[in-house]
Amino acid sequence: MTPKRPARPAIVGHRGASAHAPENTLAAFRRAIEDGAQLLECDVHLSADDEVVVMHDETIDRTAAADSPRRSGAIGELTRAELDTVLLEDGEKVPSLAELLETTTVPLFIEVKVAGAGEAVAGQLAALPEDSPAKVSTVISFHAEALEAIRRGSPGTPVSYLVEQITAQTIRTAKDLGAAGIGPAIDGLALRAARAVHEAGLRLNPWTVNTAAQLEVALACGVDTITTDDPAWVQRELDVRS
Repeated sequence: MTPKRPARPAIVGHRGASAHAPENTLAAFRRAIEDGAQLLECDVHLSADDEVVVMHDETIDRTAAADSPRRSGAIGELTRAELDTVLLEDGEKVPSLAELLETTTVPLFIEVKVAGAGEAVAGQLAALPEDSPAKVSTVISFHAEALEAIRRGSPGTPVSYLVEQITAQTIRTAKDLGAAGIGPAIDGLALRAARAVHEAGLRLNPWTVNTAAQLEVALACGVDTITTDDPAWVQRELDVRS
């Protein structure tokens, strides 16, 4: 059955409001909520001691501040204690997923960047109290194995399959995973592909919408969510159209 389309897509803060604050930091997530995001997107890896760490890259090299005591290293080779010594821009620290789950007032889109982190993420989500805003979060990943781990470890958590482009095969994979949605790159998204997603009973969660042209494509395709670096901008654009 084709799901009913929302009157207005939900706004997802990509790595928080990363156009205005250091990406994947608690400051960026707070700013995204202030700017109208109904969901937050974050990226997670595993540290050397199996802590779930919020960061996009496999290393700290790009995002560590110039004055950070530690400026280089792979997340998977650093302990949580070592990551605590890393300074990001504006004095921000590297968050743990546990911190974000505890402090967020809206649900999350949690992108599992390495398949091995799926089990740990599932455990944290399954342990959340029922009244936690994060309890209704969605796990997203390019790695089918990670989404399978979520389905096993936290069966009530919806998952969305990330892809570069929608094809008949990626839709089949999403369905086989029991996914609630599929997340293609916004560039290259077309009406025919969007229609196929919705006809398959999946939600359409494209990434990342940062230009007027991309927003027009997203709206024309009837997307369910709009992931953006600038939630305030999308909020204003949607207000104009309502």
